[in-house]
Amino acid sequence: MPDVLHPTPNSTPELIETMRLRAGRIALWPLHRSRLLASAASLGYKADAQALDAKVLACIQKTLSDASRQHPVPNAPDATAVGQSWRIRLLLTQNGEVRLTATELPETPSPVIIALACDTLPQSNDSSSAADPAMHCLDASNPWLRHKTTFRPWYQAGQQWLQEHPSCFDLIYANQSGHLCEGSRSTIYVQDLQGRWLTPPVTEGLLPGVMRQSLLNNGHVNEARLSLQDIRTAPALRVSNALRGWLDARLAGPAILLNI
Repeated sequence: MPDVLHPTPNSTPELIETMRLRAGRIALWPLHRSRLLASAASLGYKADAQALDAKVLACIQKTLSDASRQHPVPNAPDATAVGQSWRIRLLLTQNGEVRLTATELPETPSPVIIALACDTLPQSNDSSSAADPAMHCLDASNPWLRHKTTFRPWYQAGQQWLQEHPSCFDLIYANQSGHLCEGSRSTIYVQDLQGRWLTPPVTEGLLPGVMRQSLLNNGHVNEARLSLQDIRTAPALRVSNALRGWLDARLAGPAILLNI
C-alpha cells in the first residue's frame, strides 16, 4: 500500500498561498505571509520574507496595471477604483523559488451548498488507491494537513466528486474519531443554540486557514470539538476561505445530492 501521508523524494510538494486581491491590496497578506513562513521553517524550505513581500507587491502592481489597460474606467485613476477581485496564487518550492499568477475572481453567490464527505463518498477497500482508503475520513495525526501544499491525495476523490457536482461548493470531512475537520477548500463553522460560531481546533486534523485565523483574532468565532450530529442539527452553518470570505452555507440532504 502506498504511503499517502508522506511525499516521495521525487515529488517534493510546493507550498501554496491563494489570496484575494481587492481594492488594490491583499488584506490578509500578513496572515498568509506568517503561515507560509511557518510552514517553510517547519518543513525545511528556503524562504526570504523580504523577497516574498517584494514579489507580492510587484504582482499586485502588474495585475492592476494590466487591468487598467484592458478595462479602462472613465474617471478612475486605476483598477483599485473598480470593484474587481483577483485570485493571486503563490507557489514556493523547497529551494525558495517563488511563482505568482493572477486571475479574475467572480463573486460567490451565498448561501453555498455543502455536503458531508461521508454521505457522498463510498468507502474503498482498494489498497492501490492513491487516496486515503477510507476516502471520506481524515487522519488527524497526518502532519501534512496542517500545511497548505500541492500534496493533497486525501482530497482526490472529493475533488473529483465536486467536479461532477458543480452546484456543491465543498465537501466537509470528519476525522477517524468522527469529529469535524474541514472542507477540501474551506473551513467549516457551526452555530450553536446560543448563537456562537464554532470551528474545529487544528488538532482535529485541518489546515490553519487564514480567514479562520482572522475571524478568531477578531473574536467572531471560537474553537470547539464538533461532531457530525452538530453539523446536521445546527441552526446555521458557514464556511470560509481567504478567496471567498465568510459565507452562509446550507447542508445538502440526500434528495438534493441526487439532483445537484
